[in-house]
Amino acid sequence: MDMLENQKVVMKDKHILLASKYLKHAKIVIYFFSASWAENTRDLVDKLKVLYEENRKRNTKMEIIYVSADSEEMHFQKDFSRQGPWAAIPFKNNTADILRWRYDITCLPQIVVVKKEDGSIISRRGKDELEKLGINVIVTWTEYIQT
Repeated sequence: MDMLENQKVVMKDKHILLASKYLKHAKIVIYFFSASWAENTRDLVDKLKVLYEENRKRNTKMEIIYVSADSEEMHFQKDFSRQGPWAAIPFKNNTADILRWRYDITCLPQIVVVKKEDGSIISRRGKDELEKLGINVIVTWTEYIQT
């Protein structure tokens, strides 16, 4: 969890948590990089919601974190409110910029899947894999961790 050490996330109800608390039981972190102005995100968000629920049922120890590229808080809040029950990097937090740089995010939306323990990449093609495999992507991503 090197990238999020001592960092905070915000929940839907605007409650702030330490990322370490939010990710306490996770082994995989799914970074969802997007913004209110990104095109064609509705279907992707719907697939993430289904994945999130299936993850809960199977207890596969994955958590999603929304990383916004919005420049206005109103747009960030509106976009975040349309998403699932996962957390987000707070608005205008330099952690969002660092994550985009570290994972070389050049277009939106994108999904990067990493191991929580060290941030090593499981998949940089998370969006494509989710669109192609649906919830079966859980099998692909969890094969990289030991239970």
